[in-house]
Amino acid sequence: MEAASELAQLQLRFVDQVQWRYALIRPLVLFEECPAPPAAIRQRAPATGRHPETVRKCPRRFEQQGLLGLLPATATVPKEPTPHVPPEVLEEIGRLKALYAGFQYQELVRIILGTCGYRMTDKTAQRLWQQRPAAPQGTLPLGAYHSYPERATARLEVLKL
Repeated sequence: MEAASELAQLQLRFVDQVQWRYALIRPLVLFEECPAPPAAIRQRAPATGRHPETVRKCPRRFEQQGLLGLLPATATVPKEPTPHVPPEVLEEIGRLKALYAGFQYQELVRIILGTCGYRMTDKTAQRLWQQRPAAPQGTLPLGAYHSYPERATARLEVLKL
């Protein structure tokens, strides 16, 4: 009965369900092998005044999900907002990565704004650059600079690109 009185004293200080659930499973998670044996669950259930099924589910969810497993099933965990990036921007980043791997992130922001008309921060450009694989590079429409008979023609082709 010592565990029940100890838990009753703790419950006076609990602020939310997560604290209560952690106090419920603490001896099972810390002092028992995982997963908790049925005998330990049968002992813990009357000591806490909870149903054995509740005592069995909480440590299992804690093992699988960590502290998020202690949240009530109806609770929603807010996710970080993920900005929607158009597919043409992702393709352009892959193409740029295939062309040259030394772009600065602010340069990528300017290139994407000029080619796709999409505004983004340098942090977003960094994240997309690190996530996207390089697209396979095909042959460029421009031949070698020295293959043109006149320099002016070669320069004009470069400016058109």
